[in-house]
Amino acid sequence: MQISHDSAWDDFLDEFINIFSVYDLQKNKIFICGSYSNETFITLQEVQKIVNSIENNLGFFEKEFHRTHLENLILKFDLIAKFSNEIIMVIEHDKGGHMIEMGIILSFEEFFNKTKVFVLKDTDITEVLKRGGLLTPFFKEEITLFYFENIETLRSYIKELYS
Repeated sequence: MQISHDSAWDDFLDEFINIFSVYDLQKNKIFICGSYSNETFITLQEVQKIVNSIENNLGFFEKEFHRTHLENLILKFDLIAKFSNEIIMVIEHDKGGHMIEMGIILSFEEFFNKTKVFVLKDTDITEVLKRGGLLTPFFKEEITLFYFENIETLRSYIKELYS
């Protein structure tokens, strides 16, 4: 399925430059996905902090963009994912919109080929992920799929992979 964003590309680029800068277009743009709940967004912010501390990387969240595709969050996700060089998906639970985003990633080779997934070890997640979406051919453990036990383990993976 091809999605046309027509004039949304221009609006999105204008918004991107307003939020960041024209120079940030040259950076390795990393779309950070996961749960935006109060408890777990802190983890995503930590990932962003590490990514952005590494030269030539720009980590950002979908919710930083307020003008583009507000009427359709799926189109917004698609646009940002296509624009990004890489996608990081952090899974600490299986409740929320990030599971829809994970489904979109799994549906398009273009997206799962540029995604690394970090799953909180021993978290209770749906069998569809455990026995399907997190397996080959989509992801390979310790290459594009990583299990972390705590924030220190996650930090270590992010530093190693994005430095």
